[in-house]
Amino acid sequence: MGNHKDERRRMDGWRAAMRAGLLVLALCGAAVQAQIPQRPVFRLSTVVDGLPSATVTALATDRQGYLWAATFDGLARYDGTEFTVWQHDPHDAASLGGNLLQAMYIDAQDRIWVASSGLSMLDAQRKRFTHYRQAEHPQMLSEDVYAIGGIGDEVWFGTNGGGLYRIAVDGTLTRFDRESTAGALPSDAVQTLASDAQGRLWVGTSEGLAYVENGRVHQPTADARYAEGVLLLARVGNELWLGGGDGPRVLGANGQWRTPPWRAMFEGANQLTAVAPAGQGEYWLGTPTGLWLTQRTGVPQPVQDRDGLFANRYLLGFQQVPGDGLWVSVMGQGLAYLRPDWRRLAVVPPTKSMSVSAYCNVAPGAQRKLWQIDASGTLEQFDSRTGDLSVTTLRDPELKGLTATSGLQDSRGQVWLGHVPGHLVRFDMATGAHQRWKIERIKGQGMAPEALLEDARRDVWVGVSGMVQRRDGATGAVLDEIQRNPVTGDDLAFQQLRLGPDGEPWVASGGGLLRWDPKARALVPQPVFDGDDVSGFVPVGDRQLWLYRVGLLERWDLREGAWQRRQSISAGLPGIPTNGLQRDAQGRLWLATQRGLLRVEPDTGLVRNFGMRDGLSSQEFLEKCLYALGDGVLAATTSDGALVLVDAQLPDRAPNTPALLLQPPTVVRDGAVVPLPIDAVRLQAKDRELRVGMRLLSFDDPAGNRYRSRLSGLDPDWVAQGASGDRVLSALPPGKYTLALQGFDAGGNASRVHTVAFSVAPPWWRSAWGMAALLLAGVLLVLLCAWAYRERLRRRSAWNLAQHKRELAEQASLAKTHFLATLGHEVRTPMTGVLGMSELLLGTVLDERQRGYTSSIQKAGTHLLRLVNDALDLARIEAGRLELDAQDFDLRELLDGVVALVAPNAEQRGLAFSCTVADAVPQTLRGDPQRVRQILLNLLGNAVKFTEHGAVRLRVLPMAGEGVTLIVSDTGPGMNAEQQARLFQRFEQAEGARTAARYGGSGLGLAICQELAVAMDGTITVESTPGQGTRFLVSLPLPAVSGRVAPAAVMTPAGEVAPLSVLLVEDDSTIAEVVTGLLQARGHRVHAVPHGLAALTEAALQPFDIALLDLDLPGMDGLALATQLRNQGLTLPLLAVTARADAQAEPLARAAGFDGFLRKPVTGELLAEAMAAARAARQ
Repeated sequence: MGNHKDERRRMDGWRAAMRAGLLVLALCGAAVQAQIPQRPVFRLSTVVDGLPSATVTALATDRQGYLWAATFDGLARYDGTEFTVWQHDPHDAASLGGNLLQAMYIDAQDRIWVASSGLSMLDAQRKRFTHYRQAEHPQMLSEDVYAIGGIGDEVWFGTNGGGLYRIAVDGTLTRFDRESTAGALPSDAVQTLASDAQGRLWVGTSEGLAYVENGRVHQPTADARYAEGVLLLARVGNELWLGGGDGPRVLGANGQWRTPPWRAMFEGANQLTAVAPAGQGEYWLGTPTGLWLTQRTGVPQPVQDRDGLFANRYLLGFQQVPGDGLWVSVMGQGLAYLRPDWRRLAVVPPTKSMSVSAYCNVAPGAQRKLWQIDASGTLEQFDSRTGDLSVTTLRDPELKGLTATSGLQDSRGQVWLGHVPGHLVRFDMATGAHQRWKIERIKGQGMAPEALLEDARRDVWVGVSGMVQRRDGATGAVLDEIQRNPVTGDDLAFQQLRLGPDGEPWVASGGGLLRWDPKARALVPQPVFDGDDVSGFVPVGDRQLWLYRVGLLERWDLREGAWQRRQSISAGLPGIPTNGLQRDAQGRLWLATQRGLLRVEPDTGLVRNFGMRDGLSSQEFLEKCLYALGDGVLAATTSDGALVLVDAQLPDRAPNTPALLLQPPTVVRDGAVVPLPIDAVRLQAKDRELRVGMRLLSFDDPAGNRYRSRLSGLDPDWVAQGASGDRVLSALPPGKYTLALQGFDAGGNASRVHTVAFSVAPPWWRSAWGMAALLLAGVLLVLLCAWAYRERLRRRSAWNLAQHKRELAEQASLAKTHFLATLGHEVRTPMTGVLGMSELLLGTVLDERQRGYTSSIQKAGTHLLRLVNDALDLARIEAGRLELDAQDFDLRELLDGVVALVAPNAEQRGLAFSCTVADAVPQTLRGDPQRVRQILLNLLGNAVKFTEHGAVRLRVLPMAGEGVTLIVSDTGPGMNAEQQARLFQRFEQAEGARTAARYGGSGLGLAICQELAVAMDGTITVESTPGQGTRFLVSLPLPAVSGRVAPAAVMTPAGEVAPLSVLLVEDDSTIAEVVTGLLQARGHRVHAVPHGLAALTEAALQPFDIALLDLDLPGMDGLALATQLRNQGLTLPLLAVTARADAQAEPLARAAGFDGFLRKPVTGELLAEAMAAARAARQ
């Protein structure tokens, strides 16, 4: 493994090797001889693009065509789309040995050898590294490897101070040094290795040159010896180039060394670091000062690339790829790529003296020269052959700071320039004089000339927006001026002005072409060309014409005196106007547009777009600014002010078949991405998103590469994937498939079709064993379904039976409830007579015997009434119709009332009675106080009844949280467990019939208490031991309420009420007699009527203090009668006296206007209290 000391030592070596980069060499040479200036444009790949480091020390290509780069931070492989990086992992012995790489070599077995902390080899499968270090190979005296090379299957590497080493085919390591070779190896510091055409391995050391042949190190012959240190050995074709401190030398294919005549330019600090062929017999030279290009004649010239990537930059290496593209390693910058057709375009940026304009600011001249005006108004000349810019002595001060808009050099040699804001200036190149004219279409409004043209009569035509002028070429005087379109009468909006097929000026205007008629001195329409707007045209001789409409090229031929359209091309053309149209010597058409420079092949219809990926700095070409300069050279300007020169004669690259490489397929399996072997792709049933990637190894324009694929059986045709090389198949049915894949480079060259065969396994349930299992499961399922069906029938029958029983029970319960309610109503009515008459009878003079009989009747009636009330409560509970009247009540006040009722009975039986309330018990609770009182009276009444001696106690404690616990205890006989179990059952008592016979009672009291406690979300339990008494615990979770309950309205005591006039409405004569008697006994005047109509009549005839109404009256019931009385405006108190026992009776009565409610049977005391309450409520 590498460490920081090793990397620091190698960095020191690199610094020593690159000290020459501190010297900047300035040289002058002869002009470059070419069709256009050589301004190569390189595409730079940096760390942002995925390169692990901006310093690349070595480049190479493998057998498949991948580009490999050894860098200061790992090993990288480029496939034209992305970089794959290998780096050192201290926890993985099979990873890269170190990240700072100094050399790289790809052997005959396609293995990658790199120098870092010794020597590391990446196998041909690109899976693991094998390392050569001193620990495993003690004969290695240095791990600082500077150079790697090979002869056949042998790998050789040189170290800094450790000598030269050979790794044989069997892996044996052999060392060669100066001593063991008897001085044949000049130095043990080996800096470079390369093989020649004869199969010899040349070794460059810090002190000279040697070579290896037949496994032995030899000294070269005297003419080949090199006294200085050798920094570079590079195989270029059949030649071997040497670079060192004494300048370059070349070993030819004939085995002879030669010295270039310009050797002295590349000695010392400017010695060669890289060499590569440049085509046309020229070579690229890399040095510590930048990039150079040799010339077929003359000395090498420093390369002035458009972006200045190589100015004073140390170049570390070159690598040519198939198709003659060139990769350049620029220290600290990254990798720069040059297209093989770089000579086609030359982009000349605007000079500092030129301003960027929306107009064409150059003018074509003689001998492929271009004219322009600088910021001071001086006329300049640009040579499109050499790229040289010369400044003339001609200057117009009034042009200072103005922008040229068009130009022309006429046949007299005069230079005409149009410029803003609306002038035409002419320079006489012979005399140096210049003349100026103002161009106005509307007086006082200058119009800048946008096009200039010289015709066969040597007149100069000037095109401005909305007007065309013809001027005398000698004097500049205006001869003709056309401002209107002869067809439409509108302003003349010209798109192009040029000589037509007949040699006369033609104008593209609107939807047609206009031709100058010299006899008529007018622009004459050419109706045959009418149609969509014509933005450009170019004649071919005198019998052919090409014109361009939006998205359409048309060829017109003149036959038998008439123009005929013979060809149309639209495929591949953008739907925009052209800004210029020219035709080259090969018959190809060139269109300058806002979307690039288009070249159209008329024979094939192929459209080629030259844009920014071809080296342009902008793809937006200016209007009316595409010139044919001669020799097949076109000139144009773009929106960024750059001048574009095009060598239209440069042949295209020969058609080729680019290499298409397939990436290992992957699938998503159980949520993870799993790679698959490409030769055996088998998908499991649950696999998803099969991804097959392809990469076209065409580096000229990676973004312009296109891919397509077709899946047999599913895709009816090829599926275009655009620039994406990945085909993703989300889900496929089981079966066998073949995926065809193909790529196209930006030039339209197609790769061969690759196929990937794969299969998709069926899910388990579609396999043979799965089908058998499913069949067995199906049989079992049928049996299970049959059993389940029978079980379902059984359960349904049982459910129907239970449902029937439940319905019967409900019907029985409803019948019982209805019976009890009816019974209660029917019992209450006669009971009113029994109790009332007995009370009246007790008020008369009776002897003791008679009074005893009457009291017995009254007690029996009261007991019967209690039984009826208990039965009705149970009926309501069973029917789920028990309603609690929740209200705020004072617990202590309620307890006082209960104690007042129970204490006298206890004292009468000789029992001690006490009531204790804990201080923590809330004063006010929210609940149904009547039901709480009912529970307490039941429990306390039972305790008093069953206790013969001792005491009865009531204790009230707070519950945890909220609520109270009521504890009723006595010292009675107690109960055993069996009695306790039956205690809360209906009609059950502790000792059954014996208890009922001794103490009486129905056995419903405790059952009702339990139901009431449950209804209030509480519980009631019993604790008892025979002979020790019984204790009942009632837990009621009633919420506490802050504050106190408002005191009840003060009512006049019943015995102190003044005599009242009472209207009694009762249909039962007995009840009416009883109530009348009870009221009259208290001094009231009673007027009884049997039905509602009579009551309405009486109420209308005389006033009453209060009215008592039965609810169940014949005809109009009591509720309707109350409503009618209220509707008549009567405000007297209304008291409902009814035998109804249902819970809805009282709310209905209140809603009808009653002020009080009293259930039968009634007593005098109950009547008095109810009447007092009703009158208080009404007041």
